[in-house]
Amino acid sequence: MEFSDVVALKIKELMKEKDISIYKLETLTGVYSSTITLFLNRKTKTIRLENLLYICEALGTNLSKFFADERFNEAEAQNWLKRNKEK
Repeated sequence: MEFSDVVALKIKELMKEKDISIYKLETLTGVYSSTITLFLNRKTKTIRLENLLYICEALGTNLSKFFADERFNEAEAQNWLKRNKEK
């Protein structure tokens, strides 16, 4: 699983936990729902840090807590192995 896939999954989980729709998230963050949808549906692999900060705040968390999820360590390790295997 790519690092950005874990970010998208974590956002989806927090949205479900907080019962917040994409449209409500747009209202709370000022980030267009189309931008959020493209990222969550993996049509784009990147999200601006500024947008992630707004999303975290709207979902009642911060970057430290958001990235404390163990899946990020596993995703980063897999990405590192993939990059170094290609060399």
